[in-house]
Amino acid sequence: MKWFRDRFRYAFAGIRYGVLKDRSIVLQIVFGWIAIVVALVLRCTFYEWLWILLCITLVVVGEIFNSCIEQCVNYISLEIDPRAKKIKDMAAAAVFLICVFAGIVGCLIFIPKIGEVVFYGL
Repeated sequence: MKWFRDRFRYAFAGIRYGVLKDRSIVLQIVFGWIAIVVALVLRCTFYEWLWILLCITLVVVGEIFNSCIEQCVNYISLEIDPRAKKIKDMAAAAVFLICVFAGIVGCLIFIPKIGEVVFYGL
């Protein structure tokens, strides 16, 4: 049972570190909370909530992986190396693509709802 509890302790330690020490992760979490507030105000449906929460989770997890990769590369390579730059750039590209996906989903969900509010009111 201790082994099982330790898994949670390690996971929460990683989350704590990311929230306290990594500005990129914090920024993505802030954007996620903004999306949640907007979804609440616009009264999103159950399935819209599923998409919104999926996108928030993907973005935050992608940023955590990106930060892990950057930390590993910095740990392994103490000097500037074009191979290290490629690795970091590709990890950043993955987060960028997830963010583009999340932005498209957000636009598809929020823009029509904002249009309804503007033209018909809440």
